[in-house]
Amino acid sequence: MPLWGKSTSAASRPKFLPDDSNSNWAREFAFADKRGWALKPGGKSSGNDNASAEAEVIATVRGLSATLGAANILSADFVAGEYARAETFDIVLTYDEAITVTSAAWSADQVISNKVYFDIDNYGPTDMASDGGLKMQYYSGSGTNTLTFRGTIPNTAVAGGRLGHGTYTIGTNGSSAMVDANGTAVPEGDLAGGSAIGGPGANAEIFSNTAAKTGSSIMTEETVSGSSSGSAQCLIGVTTAVS
Repeated sequence: MPLWGKSTSAASRPKFLPDDSNSNWAREFAFADKRGWALKPGGKSSGNDNASAEAEVIATVRGLSATLGAANILSADFVAGEYARAETFDIVLTYDEAITVTSAAWSADQVISNKVYFDIDNYGPTDMASDGGLKMQYYSGSGTNTLTFRGTIPNTAVAGGRLGHGTYTIGTNGSSAMVDANGTAVPEGDLAGGSAIGGPGANAEIFSNTAAKTGSSIMTEETVSGSSSGSAQCLIGVTTAVS
């Protein structure tokens, strides 16, 4: 079996890199561009801390980004913990190609004008119904394969609340846009549910109780029941608190 490939399969990513988010040389930092498989700049594995430096080619495959077609979103990652009202919460989405993002600057409010974004609900612990939402706005990562989206915990959050959503639909608003290394528009759509567009085949969930976080065996969601009624799929280990 070769150490890398040129298909949409996640197995095509360079196998000499560890599939471990804790490694400085994690496989998630490898992405496809026109030259082949490249390594995200700015990390310890790239030899410098300049995130704007040209990505280092680690496996030459001419025209790889064109061969792969439109970029696919492979996985999501976030930090579990308790988040207070008005505190920020980040989710990092990993693609198989570098993505160039055109988006208005992130803001601490819930305004999405001319931004790339997706929604998350804040479920109350009693009935697992939404007590408000977060607009997860594009924050950073353009030019790489890992895009950070940042949301602000709403002032309606209650202690013991959870974060989750039925579809996590990612999309653009107004003048915002996403294109891959070949200039192809990045698909927009659901990241959970029956119409999900994630994974190498663009047909899998990124958020679910069967989809693992980036470079991990931990799933992104679990089913949580309310103390009196209802249940919802929620991000694992993430709760809200009143500050």
